[in-house]
Amino acid sequence: MAQVGTRWLTPLWLELAVILVLGAGLSVAMNMARTEPVPWVIDFAALDKRDALRRGLETIEPHAALTMLGKPGVVFVDARTAEEFAGQRVAGAKNLPQEAMYGDLDAAAKSLGLTTEDRIVVYCGNLLCDKSKELAEALRTAGFPYVTVMPEGLDGWRTVGGPMEGGA
Repeated sequence: MAQVGTRWLTPLWLELAVILVLGAGLSVAMNMARTEPVPWVIDFAALDKRDALRRGLETIEPHAALTMLGKPGVVFVDARTAEEFAGQRVAGAKNLPQEAMYGDLDAAAKSLGLTTEDRIVVYCGNLLCDKSKELAEALRTAGFPYVTVMPEGLDGWRTVGGPMEGGA
């Protein structure tokens, strides 16, 4: 008996693999065609700096902040809670919890000895912490013109070997 009309069937897994490869290739091509492509890896540092710039805040890298430590008129302000501040902190930093902006921020800042002439470097825990940006924005609104945010926070400070004080 003769074989009539037999057809080679492609295995299902091979068809799915081809569809997957074509889909991935088209996705990459469409992403590259966008004016602002979606990033392959999220750069939290860049996002945090972009957010600070949108708020009209100046940012500073931990290396640059390290060179400012101890200079006259430069004050490091920790935006974390008093409990967090009691642990490790930048050497010589003052604590002005971010929550102070909901009360009399001007009085709280003046009680720490901050003046409108001081160069204030505000930090909190790390890149994912927004307390420093919120407090810095409130300080600028309260009339402190020289406010800078260190987005990398205490983690970034630790990474560059900045002097620390407080508990472990």
